[in-house]
Amino acid sequence: MMPPRMSPALPQMIVEPDAFRVSRESGLLVSELHGAVAVCVYDDTQGVGGLLHLRYVATSSTNQALDLTDNTLSSDLLLMDRFCKEMRKLGARKQSWRVDLIGHTPEVGGMDEPAATVLDLVKAYFADSRRAVECKEVRRRLGLTVRLESREGRIWINGSSDELRTFGMAVATA
Repeated sequence: MMPPRMSPALPQMIVEPDAFRVSRESGLLVSELHGAVAVCVYDDTQGVGGLLHLRYVATSSTNQALDLTDNTLSSDLLLMDRFCKEMRKLGARKQSWRVDLIGHTPEVGGMDEPAATVLDLVKAYFADSRRAVECKEVRRRLGLTVRLESREGRIWINGSSDELRTFGMAVATA
């Protein structure tokens, strides 16, 4: 059986760092990860999906870890609160959420601690979900592209053109 392919006809909505998008319409929520985590949330009972893009590296060109102060982490918590509020506005019910974390960590020194801090914060935030939080961390020099099909909940993770990754029930295809 062939894996499902991404439909080229689906509209793409870019999710910038430190931002989120939620939708109940068919479409792809897309983030380019460079020292960041994509929080993909999908409610399979309501057909609502959302993607939150949190950074732990200041810029992709410098690969310098963010200074994760209490203020920085509090800002991340507030952004997660706003993200969840928007999901609920579209009818998503937290007890039905599937939460998938996809983290990209550059292969340079000093990234393990900031990556672990942000991933642990997000895991703890969603720990009360009925379903276990799924987490995949990819360590590589180049970034990743994460796509969440908002209406169906499928996730595609693409690296370089010769490297495709799959996650959960999603299948990456060229």
